[in-house]
Amino acid sequence: MKRAIMIALSVLLALIVALPMAFAQGGQGAKATDKVAELSVDWWKWALSKPVEANPQIGSYKGGPKCNGKPVSPTPGKTWFLAGSNTGEKVKRTCTMPVGTKLFFPVVNSVAFPFAEGETRHNQRQLVKQFIREVVNDPDFSMSVTVDGKEVKSNRIVRALSPVFSVTLPKDNIFGIPAGKYDDASSNGLWVTLPPLSKGKHKIHFEMSAPNVDLDPTKPGNEGFFQNNTYHLKVVNENKNGGGDH
Repeated sequence: MKRAIMIALSVLLALIVALPMAFAQGGQGAKATDKVAELSVDWWKWALSKPVEANPQIGSYKGGPKCNGKPVSPTPGKTWFLAGSNTGEKVKRTCTMPVGTKLFFPVVNSVAFPFAEGETRHNQRQLVKQFIREVVNDPDFSMSVTVDGKEVKSNRIVRALSPVFSVTLPKDNIFGIPAGKYDDASSNGLWVTLPPLSKGKHKIHFEMSAPNVDLDPTKPGNEGFFQNNTYHLKVVNENKNGGGDH
């Protein structure tokens, strides 16, 4: 299960009764969910296209590649992606991004696809559903998303189970498996969509805690899953600085 489920940059989860009622109701309209589900596929294609040294899901920040949130496939409107850490280590990044671009990122998420004997589209899809259920059902689950110190409203955090999709992995990918195209992938999580930020400096912070989640059933005890991600963003005119670190 640990191998199959890749936990992304932030915090992703399936909504369940563990969440406050107002949050559980926010953003659950069919149109909103469909749109976010499609964007979640674009997010994963972006995140999984990067080798380990430049992958935005690796917590340590050593340069611009991990801050380049430009999608690798066409998306509706102008979108910029952010990510957290697949290990739960603290993430702090300072980046530039183009003005007039909406932000899209997971608070917690997972992805799975068949590539080993006995794995199927169905059982991998069940894995991502199960993981999110376990996270949100953690009795000690908590999460927070803020922009410039202000809490993000619940209707901007939307649950989305993706359609089935294909992903192309590079050499030295984060799964450590052969490069190439893999079909029948599924993702599940909680996603945040923010409207374009004004020019200037902004601070995005998102964190979550599910201390009782068992990430590796083959080992005794519960490892828990955590995120603590801070982005210091500078929004600039695109003809000046198209994105990256500064």
